[in-house]
Amino acid sequence: MTTATLPMARRERLRAMVERGWQFGRDHRVLWPAAGILVATLVVYHLTLGSFADYLRLETPLAYLPLLPLFTVGLALLTARRHRNAPVHRDRHIDILVGGPLLLVATALITVVPAIASTYYWTNRPDVLSMGFFVVGLVVLCYGVGWAWRLRSSLVFLVLMWPALYLHVMAGLMQSFTDATNNTLALFVHRLLGVTVIPVANDSPQLVVHPAHAAPITISVGSACSGADSVLGFLLLGGAVLTAMRGGAGRKLLWMVAGLALTFVANIVRITAIVALAGAGHADFAINTFHTWAGLLLFATVMLVMVSLLRRFGLRLRDDVPANGVAAQPPRRRSLRTRRALFGGIAAATVLLAVADHSLATYAAFDDGLGAPTVQPFAPLSSAPSGYRIEQSQEYPWARQYFGPNSTFTRYYLLGGSAQLTYADVVVTDDRGSLDAYNLQNCYLFHNYSIVTTDHVDLGNGVTGLMLNYSDPKLNARWATVSWAWPVNRNGQTYYERIVLTSNLDARGPDADISPSGGLHDFFLSLVNMVEGGKNDAKATAAYRNADQVLQAQANLLVARAVHASSA
Repeated sequence: MTTATLPMARRERLRAMVERGWQFGRDHRVLWPAAGILVATLVVYHLTLGSFADYLRLETPLAYLPLLPLFTVGLALLTARRHRNAPVHRDRHIDILVGGPLLLVATALITVVPAIASTYYWTNRPDVLSMGFFVVGLVVLCYGVGWAWRLRSSLVFLVLMWPALYLHVMAGLMQSFTDATNNTLALFVHRLLGVTVIPVANDSPQLVVHPAHAAPITISVGSACSGADSVLGFLLLGGAVLTAMRGGAGRKLLWMVAGLALTFVANIVRITAIVALAGAGHADFAINTFHTWAGLLLFATVMLVMVSLLRRFGLRLRDDVPANGVAAQPPRRRSLRTRRALFGGIAAATVLLAVADHSLATYAAFDDGLGAPTVQPFAPLSSAPSGYRIEQSQEYPWARQYFGPNSTFTRYYLLGGSAQLTYADVVVTDDRGSLDAYNLQNCYLFHNYSIVTTDHVDLGNGVTGLMLNYSDPKLNARWATVSWAWPVNRNGQTYYERIVLTSNLDARGPDADISPSGGLHDFFLSLVNMVEGGKNDAKATAAYRNADQVLQAQANLLVARAVHASSA
């Protein structure tokens, strides 16, 4: 073979590879929409999925939730393979009637809902639910309601990825598991290692380790350290495995119980090893390095062992679903113009929702990744912006009957800047529901005030405020208010704070410079105001404009001060 024929041979091989690739794509064109759904989900919910990746390295009971999307994809492929010979008849009108609203709900959860929930948004994570609605909606539009129903076992794990489900519903169960682990561990390490166990009222017992030639070390086992993350992870991932298996319900239950028991034992072994390493003088390695990696390795080992024992429990992969005797009708091909319009619409929606999801980063600034807030409560010294000073006026003990025994209601004076006196009424409580029950509208209406303006306003840094103007007929006085609420970190515990800035309409300084930030936040904020139909009289709004601008400027400064202080 001459050297001149070598390039031609390479071109032939390359051409043959390309042809085989095109042929494979034509033979598996049914998977093209699935690939598009996967890519669109990754693009739209990049911030949501990226924030969940941090869970794998954090000590939290929700550590293994990021693995659920992988199991969703795997189970969907297994289900599609099982039903490949069983056709589904589609009605495209029904698909649009079902899939369209699902996509609208997904859009609202990451656009309109953040404007309403404001700084509480990242605590409950509606963006995770939005991802579930988004995927189900695309599956319905691309494959039909029938296929979406067949894939229900895999799609439900996208809903189970929602953190609020465990933080609000299963918190008591997690604490019960933690108590059981601590009691077992205390008895075990005391007899095996001679570790002193100190009971603590209303808290986990503390293990006191006495290393040789070193000061005693106190170890407290919390909900994450107790292995609650491994137990919850096995329940979720083990449940995903069982959905792909056939066998009696009793066999599946027995397999799950055995796996949970093995996980519990592995956690006891892990924590005992940590205590032993600390007692041997390697406390730093045991707590900061061994602790994390041992948990991951032991969990992976437990999963592999239980998967290998599936056949011993009489569990097998589900058989393929046989053809139902009805020949599958080839799908009707859309025209090229229709396909281009559909692709363009999906691409535009994907870009828009991706921008909306990325804008949620401001809400994440109030959360440390574990669900704990980072903003500190309002205080005269730490909360005063540059050029302002804050003075405490008085406290109102009577407010505890409304906001809870652990609440405080304090009035401050905000002085400085180009404005005159502004009152800052601050409520801090551990009962979030009380802030919703005793909101400003109800409070003012109870006092027979006349509400003139109610609007949502953007205070920057992901905080949505309420602008509420009212008049007091008895005193013939008019007042302007801007308020907002957010979770705060008070002595290591989560509390909820509402700040209300109030000023007299007729005692304001010059107009403040409020430049709208623009973007999707302001667009959907105006949409919320339009949908809610707030009480806004044009003439009255103009009369309050000066005071509103000053209060909004001050609120922007206070919010920025608190957020920057928490990130410093």
